[in-house]
Amino acid sequence: MGGSVTRWDDPALVRREGATGNLDAPRRGSASDVDIVLPGRGLQFSGQIVELTAQGCLIQTKCRLEDGTAVEVWLRTDGMPLRLAAKLVQKGERGVQVEFQPMPRRKQDELEALRSELGLA
Repeated sequence: MGGSVTRWDDPALVRREGATGNLDAPRRGSASDVDIVLPGRGLQFSGQIVELTAQGCLIQTKCRLEDGTAVEVWLRTDGMPLRLAAKLVQKGERGVQVEFQPMPRRKQDELEALRSELGLA
């Protein structure tokens, strides 16, 4: 399959843009690594967190989705996955800005822990 975007039918299968080695291996990397996923469509874009607040984040990525698109943002905090529902608000020169949808208190706490881990709290 050509290109940097991968489609999959099985939600358990995750392949990332620019990944090398075993593409089916569990995701590992720094806390600033992030994936933008289009649920139900199998599109996924890798990136790096540039800015992170409780309301949303700026992600450096080559994501080609349109403003207003509903996405999931896949993060990691303390080595554990954190998936947040979000809306792509704006594409720009530095990447894409997403706004998080309302989330349970547990996810808010995990997001705050990630902000601290990244020195953005």
